[in-house]
Amino acid sequence: MLWCTKIRPWITQNSPSEITNLSAAAHSVAHYIRAGTIPQMKSSDPADIPSALKNSIHKRLAPWFQRCKRPMPWRNTSDPYAIWLSEVMLQQTQVATVEPYYQRFLQHFPDIDSLAAAPLEEVLKLWAGLGYYRRARSLHRAAQFIASTYHSVFPCTYDQILQLPGIGPYTAGAIASIAFREAVPVLDGNVMRVLTRLLLIQHDIARPQTRKLLWKIAGSLVPNKNPGDFNQAMMELGATVCTPTRPRCESCPLATLCAARREHLQHRFPVRQSKSATPRISVAAVIIRSPQGRLMARRKPGGLWEHLWEFPAFELVRPTAAGVSKHFFALTGLRIKLKRHPATLAHQLTHRRMEYTLFTGRSLSAAKVELDAKIASPYDAVRWITDMTSVPKSRLTEKISALAG
Repeated sequence: MLWCTKIRPWITQNSPSEITNLSAAAHSVAHYIRAGTIPQMKSSDPADIPSALKNSIHKRLAPWFQRCKRPMPWRNTSDPYAIWLSEVMLQQTQVATVEPYYQRFLQHFPDIDSLAAAPLEEVLKLWAGLGYYRRARSLHRAAQFIASTYHSVFPCTYDQILQLPGIGPYTAGAIASIAFREAVPVLDGNVMRVLTRLLLIQHDIARPQTRKLLWKIAGSLVPNKNPGDFNQAMMELGATVCTPTRPRCESCPLATLCAARREHLQHRFPVRQSKSATPRISVAAVIIRSPQGRLMARRKPGGLWEHLWEFPAFELVRPTAAGVSKHFFALTGLRIKLKRHPATLAHQLTHRRMEYTLFTGRSLSAAKVELDAKIASPYDAVRWITDMTSVPKSRLTEKISALAG
């Protein structure tokens, strides 16, 4: 990660009286927000935030972003398809993880037509390991929609982009502002953190009312000139300077305007409601070998890891070899001999923690296998796999395979 180490203090560019006035404006806005007296703020109303404060924010952020932005391949293009791909991949995923996937994906699917024409399984194979596979499926559906509805030309307005499968307000705003220079806001975790600290917004960001307020504030700040650069600058500021635990306030171009910094309260923002305990789910994963390969099952559409292949797994509170063998026989009709593997594996999902116990073994019956349709399961197909690279699978399945040997 590249950091900007030479920040020219903006305080040298203004007189003391101008600095005092701008700081007072920022804290005045913060006061009204804390008091809840601006719920009717509209992005088209220039009186939401004092124009002098807006201008100062724009004036400080633009040169800072040009000096300090991290080099990323999607910042070297104006192609809305490539920008869309990067924004989808970056959802809940770190930049360093995304970059190689982004490059490979564009090599295989350089445009909308190639992505729309590809089989879903091929798309999922290329996405494998990146996680949150619903993004890949939505990307594929949206490409097909663009190909059929817009003749493979990416829609160019926020409202049109928002109608694409899998695209929400944040992604639509990012694409519209960066690729098409439409003055619309973005609001991700980084931008929320910057805004709540800058204006000392003490409302819980998990509440819909707070999100609505933050969207309005973000909208009121977006300039008509270079809105994409401004949005990227806000996100970059949150990602590299206004960080969650140790903000680098000494390097922040907005430091003298920040209400939280003035009150030494950066660590308290943004305000979040306390999270409930994450439920833990015990799962037994079964790796069975035969001359035909290893047995794998495909997840049904509509659920977790849909369309991906994995080793058959069962949610059992106290998994034993005998109990797992019984469930396995009911599902597949195969009699197996199992032993418990010494390794275990934990996998954290958004709202639950999966704790895997591994069982390995071999089949004691004929290698022919098929699912029993009468048994409720998350799978719609099962088969022997000799080449693990031939099917789309999650990173979790790759980890299980590596542990089982």
